[in-house]
Amino acid sequence: MKNKGSLIFTMIMTLLVIGVIAALIISNQNKKESSVDTESLGTANTNNQQGLKLLDQIDIKDQPMIGKDEAKVTIIEFGDFKCPACKVFELDIKPDLKKKYIDSGKAKLYFINTPFHGEGSMLGSLAAETLIKQEPKKYSAFQKALFEMQPNTEEEWLTIDAVKKAAKIASVSNIDKLVKDVEALKEKAALKKDINLVEKHNVTMTPTIIVNGKEVKNPMDPAEVDEAIDEAVKQ
Repeated sequence: MKNKGSLIFTMIMTLLVIGVIAALIISNQNKKESSVDTESLGTANTNNQQGLKLLDQIDIKDQPMIGKDEAKVTIIEFGDFKCPACKVFELDIKPDLKKKYIDSGKAKLYFINTPFHGEGSMLGSLAAETLIKQEPKKYSAFQKALFEMQPNTEEEWLTIDAVKKAAKIASVSNIDKLVKDVEALKEKAALKKDINLVEKHNVTMTPTIIVNGKEVKNPMDPAEVDEAIDEAVKQ
């Protein structure tokens, strides 16, 4: 009976080991299928000990924008798709800003990718840059969809599968082309431009909100954001 029990135990352990190995193989395959090599894009090198720099010289050419070109007030958001505070700004604060200032023609809002949260942030930013070139009118819906997908956990969620899902929600017409160009790093130069802007202006946190060249100290306070815009409108 003792030998039989040992044999059963050995068989059970063998099956468990096989199961673990199989799970690891599947996990690695899924990771390979869902990730893009973004290491060559580098990361932003900023200094927390120094403040923001040259805020009146931020290059907004070719950045995604909502609003009218002739709007008096220019709002610039440095944001990250994996940043929880950016999600709050996108879903809770931005809609009121749009209603009060953007739709009325008083202000326009630019978004600059600031990928501080690792590979997923880089992938999301690269996908956003790629979509801007392919279907700029779908960008805002795509951006919102990505932020809505952000979970309240530390798990890695921003993968190619997430990009596909956000693109579908945004009614992107050619998702296969979007994915192909993202995987080929086709718009890496555009993303590197954003990273260079983050470094040049020493942006160290997200969201960072700039209104007509001045930083909003607490961008998570809607009243403070409104005050900054109202002041800019009067000038």
